[in-house]
Amino acid sequence: MNRQEPENALPNSSDLSNLRIGEFLLLRRLGSGGMADVYLAEQTSLGRQVAVKVLKSNSLQANGDVLLRRFEQEARAAGGLSHPNLVQIITTGREGAVAYIVQEYVPGMNLSQWIRRNGPPDYATGLKWLQQIAAALRTASEAGIVHRDVKPENILLTRAGVAKVTDFGLAQLNQPRTPAMNLTQAGTTMGTPWYMSPEQIQGEKLDHRSDQYSLGVTAYHMFAGQPPFSGKNPMAVAVQHLKEKPLPLRHYRADLPQQLCAVIERMIQKKPADRFSDGATLERALTELNHVPVNENLERGSGLRGLLRRMRRPLQLGAVAVPVCVVLGYSGSRLLNPPLSLEYPETSPEVAQELTAARQFAKAILQPDRQDLWRAVSRYFPGTPEADMASLQLGVMLMSSVVPDVDQAYRAFTEVREKGELAPEKNYLQFLGMIGQAYALKNRERNSELELILSEIYEQIEAYESDDVMQLDIDRAPTELQNFFARILQARRQQLAEGNSAPASGR
Repeated sequence: MNRQEPENALPNSSDLSNLRIGEFLLLRRLGSGGMADVYLAEQTSLGRQVAVKVLKSNSLQANGDVLLRRFEQEARAAGGLSHPNLVQIITTGREGAVAYIVQEYVPGMNLSQWIRRNGPPDYATGLKWLQQIAAALRTASEAGIVHRDVKPENILLTRAGVAKVTDFGLAQLNQPRTPAMNLTQAGTTMGTPWYMSPEQIQGEKLDHRSDQYSLGVTAYHMFAGQPPFSGKNPMAVAVQHLKEKPLPLRHYRADLPQQLCAVIERMIQKKPADRFSDGATLERALTELNHVPVNENLERGSGLRGLLRRMRRPLQLGAVAVPVCVVLGYSGSRLLNPPLSLEYPETSPEVAQELTAARQFAKAILQPDRQDLWRAVSRYFPGTPEADMASLQLGVMLMSSVVPDVDQAYRAFTEVREKGELAPEKNYLQFLGMIGQAYALKNRERNSELELILSEIYEQIEAYESDDVMQLDIDRAPTELQNFFARILQARRQQLAEGNSAPASGR
């Protein structure tokens, strides 16, 4: 006898896809945060797509009253704002056990995803986005609202290249006539440590200058390819926000005008009084940068894909664009020359150092079967994204030799994995390193080590906030690892369909 579910109860599954809430049909989950899940939905009355944010049922059970009030506060805070660079709130409501906010659907990706896929933007594009975000936050500030969680993940980029600020879930109302709503426990802070202002970390009263600091840190990350501070845990990062001075932005991007670097440096001053006094003043400073020239003769510092894509100047040995050389050279060498790594022993003559990490990587990818070229990238430019990708390519090369060197390949992939475990901004390397380790062991008889790695890969998959973000990370891997991962997923789905929970190797 089937047990009857209470009316309007949430489904047992955490995924609410295909659930209808009023006139909104939830199609698929777009992402998940600590408090809510976001779904792509169809508003059936108007036949348009919207985004529906649904408060998680376990959040309600744990601390229902506080979270419901905070959830409703977000709807009130953002719903009263209107600006082309703010994600528009459409409506909000509750239906049975489901509390939800309906907002504008922005197809595209967030700024964090964009940087991970493309590398840091050029000066003009980054300045445009920075101006748009600053204008949106000024509108919120003039309405008495502090966002409190400005970060790359909360900046959505439309397919037309327009930046929009979203997720006012931590917003605090500061209108003079309305007492500030304090829904957090005493002594706690909210937000993301990598982008939080010093006053927010210390639990002090916040105003628009806290958002300005977070925007400055976001801008630094956008242009540099990494946040100004990193650490093994949030506390270590928070201490640096309070006490440390970041490396100058031009350390990573020598092509950026000094005027832009000075504006961002002022935005991330430790004391609020040392930042721009209000949103209008900040906007004027950013507008004045429109006609400041950029030094295009200097290299950029980070973002492997962005670097290779934007290296358009002729190489010293011929007027051939580097990205074209990379693509054609790699494809041609793979088609015309089978992998024969034995021709190029590790002890081959010393490889000359190139001017930049990107050029060193390009030199290696033109002859992908040479260990010494891949190792030279890591030796000359340790810690760079190019070095990380070179370690992955080295592992693949060792496995594709006439006689695969499984042990050395496994060590190369382990090195990549360990890099991802040490730095939060390189978490994707942990995932790719795991896949590489399994790839190195794929031809061996099944053993406990392979079983453990496969289990860890599945745990990583579950930890991703969405399939789109996971795919962005997988896209960074060499083709061989992408194809191997696809086989792992296919084999796993088949085993789960057959009721077998043991890890699938995808051989």
